[in-house]
Amino acid sequence: MRLFRDLSIGAKLIILGAASSGVALLFCCTGFVFNDVTTIRAAKIKELRGQADLLAFNGTSALTSRDPAAAEHLLASLRLQPSVESGYLFDDQGQVLARYVKDGCDDHTPSAAPKGSGSRFTDNDQIEVSRQVSDAGECVGSVYLVANMDELHGQLSNYSVITASMIFCALGTSLLFSIRLQRAISRPVVALATAARKITASGDYSVRVEPNSKDELGDLCLAFNRMLVRIEASDHALKEAHDRLEDRVKQRTAELEKEIAQRRLIEDELVRSRDAADAANRAKNEFLANMSHEIRTPLNGILGFSELLTKGGDAVDEAEHQEYVQAINTCGNHLLTVINDILDLSKIEAERLELERIPCSLQELIREVLSVLRVKAQEKNLALECEWRGRAPETIQTDPVRVRQLLTNIVGNAIKFTDAGYVRVVTEFNQDLTNPGMIIQVIDTGVGIPRDKVHAVFEPFVQADNSVTRKYGGTGLGLAISQRIAKALGGDLTVQSTPGKGSTFTAVIDTGNIEGVAMLSEGSAEAVGKKRDHNETGEIALPPVEILLVEDDATNRKLIRLILCRAGANVTAAENGQIGVNLATETEFDLILMDMQMPIMDGYTAATLLRQQGATLPIIALTAHAMKEDEEKCRSAGCSGFLTLPIGAQQLLPAIRDAVADSRPAPSEPSANEPPLVSSLPMDDPISSRDSSGLQLAREMPHAHCPVACEE
Repeated sequence: MRLFRDLSIGAKLIILGAASSGVALLFCCTGFVFNDVTTIRAAKIKELRGQADLLAFNGTSALTSRDPAAAEHLLASLRLQPSVESGYLFDDQGQVLARYVKDGCDDHTPSAAPKGSGSRFTDNDQIEVSRQVSDAGECVGSVYLVANMDELHGQLSNYSVITASMIFCALGTSLLFSIRLQRAISRPVVALATAARKITASGDYSVRVEPNSKDELGDLCLAFNRMLVRIEASDHALKEAHDRLEDRVKQRTAELEKEIAQRRLIEDELVRSRDAADAANRAKNEFLANMSHEIRTPLNGILGFSELLTKGGDAVDEAEHQEYVQAINTCGNHLLTVINDILDLSKIEAERLELERIPCSLQELIREVLSVLRVKAQEKNLALECEWRGRAPETIQTDPVRVRQLLTNIVGNAIKFTDAGYVRVVTEFNQDLTNPGMIIQVIDTGVGIPRDKVHAVFEPFVQADNSVTRKYGGTGLGLAISQRIAKALGGDLTVQSTPGKGSTFTAVIDTGNIEGVAMLSEGSAEAVGKKRDHNETGEIALPPVEILLVEDDATNRKLIRLILCRAGANVTAAENGQIGVNLATETEFDLILMDMQMPIMDGYTAATLLRQQGATLPIIALTAHAMKEDEEKCRSAGCSGFLTLPIGAQQLLPAIRDAVADSRPAPSEPSANEPPLVSSLPMDDPISSRDSSGLQLAREMPHAHCPVACEE
C-alpha cells in the first residue's frame, strides 16, 4: 500500500481501471469454469451410470447362468471407453464373476461387492459407479465400474487457456482505455502540482493554471487561480511592509553597531591597558627580584672585601690581600656580566641588535674563546678539547664579535655545569648548497638537563632547577641571549641532554657568501684551531703623550689617571666640560678623554665647542651608555673614538695608542724608542664599537663567579 500511495495519479488510475477489469473478469471466468466443471462432472457420472445400466441389462443372463466366459465378453466392451480403468461383475454371492482392467492401470477390485446403486468421487481423483442387477425383481448380482478424470482435466486445461487468453485480452484493452482516459483526470492535477512547485521555488505568484474542462477539476483550477490572485496581492503588500521595516532595522542596526563598536574599542583599550599594566607590574617585580639577587650578590662581595681591606688593612698579610683584591675583581666582573647581559637582552627584545658581515676566521675565533676559558677549565681539572671534522672554509662572512660572544656563553656554560670529565667543541661544515653553514657542537659530561626543562633553559631568567642557581650562580640570561644571537646569525641553538650524563649544545651559523674562499683540510683546520692556544700575558706602553682627562667622577678620574701614568703618559684632569674646554684652548694636548655625562657642561657640548674652535686632536668619548645610537650621538658631537664604562687598561691603552698614532704623520722608518706592544689577550665583547680608524674596541665578559663572600 505504501508503494501504491507513492505512485502518480496517472499510474493509480491505470492500476485502478486495470484491477477493476481484471477482478470482474476473474470472477466471471471463475463462475463459468465452476459451472463447466460441475456440468462436465455430472455428464461424466451420467455417462458412466448409463454404461453400468447397459452392462447390468446385458449381463443378467450371464449372472443367472453363472457363465464367466459370457461375462468376460460383456466387460470387454469397456475398451471402447478410454476413461474406464476397470470393471467388475459380482454374482449374488458377492463373488467376482468377471473383471476388466485397462492395460497399464491398477486393479481396483473391492474387498466386498457393492450394495445398491450409486456413484462417488474418490480421494484419488477417480469416479466409482455401482449398479445392482435384478431379474424378475430378484437380485442376481451387481456391476462396479472405476473411471479416471483425465478427460475432465483436459477439458479444464482447455478452459483455463481460453479463460487466461480472454482475461489477458480484456486487461490489455482495459489498460489502453485507462491510459487514454486517465490523462483527462491526471493532466489538470499535474498542472496544479507543477504550478505549485514553480511558485514555491521562485515565489512568483503571477503563475496561473489554464482549466481544460468544466468539471470538478476545472473548478479546482479556477479556485487555485483565484487563491493565487489573493496571495499575490498579500505578498506584494507584505513585501512593501517588509522593505520599509528592513530599512528601519538596517538604520537602527547600523546605529547600534556603531555604538557597540565604540564601546568595544573602549573596553578593548581598557583591557589592553589593564593587561599591559599587570604584565608590566609582573615583569617589573620579576625583573627586580632577579636583578636584586644578581646585583646584590657581587656587590656584597665587593663591599665586604673592601671593608676588610679598609678597616683591617694592617692585619691582612700579602696573600690575604691578593685574595681579597682578586675576589673584588671577580665580583666586579660578574656584576659587569649581569649588566651586559641585561643590555644585550634589551637590545634583542627591542629588535635593535645590529650585526655586521665581514670575513673572519672561525678557527681563530674558537681558538681565542678556548684560550680565554682554558684557565677556568684547568681550575676544575676539566679537559677542554677542540675537534674539526672534514673540510672547512678558511673564512666565513659573519659578525665575529657576536660569534665570539655566542661561543663564550655556551662553552663557559658547559664548563660551569661540568664538575668532572671534559668539554669538547666539535666543528663541522655543512656543505648543503642551498643553506651552507657551520655546525658547532659543545659536548660536556656535566649535570645535564631534565627533559621537561630542555626548552625552558632558553627563556630569560630560567635555569633547569632552582638549586642550580644556588650551586652554580648565573642570571639565566646567557642561553636566552645565545639562542637569539644564533638566530640573528642565520642559524639556531638547540640542546640535547641526559640528566647525570651531560649535554650537547648545537649552534648553527650561516657562512654567508664563501665563493672563492679556500677550503682547509681537516688537519690544517685543526692546526689553525690549536694555534697559540694558550694564555699570553703582556703590557702595553704609551709614548710620552699629553692627555686631557675630562671626568666628573673622582674615583674614575683617579683610576684612569693611574692607568695612563703607569703606561707612560702625562695626564691633566678636569672636573667638567667647561674646565676641559678652557684647558684644551689654553694648552696643547695630544688626545682628550671626554666623559659625556657631566654637570655644568656635558661632553657632547664640550666636544662640539672644541670642533667649532678648530680642534683636530683625537677626542675619545667615555660613557656608560653602550647602545649603537649612543656611539652615533658621540661621533656626531665630534668624538673620534668611543669607549664604554667600566673600562680597564686592556681596552683603554690600545685605543689611546692607536688614536695617537693615527693623528701623527707616519715616520719614514720605525723608531727604536717606540714602546713595544707585547700582546693583548683577545676579549669577548657582545656590545662592541669601532673608532675612526676601524679598530674594534672590546670589553671582557668573564663568566666566573665571586668566591664565598659574593654568594648570597
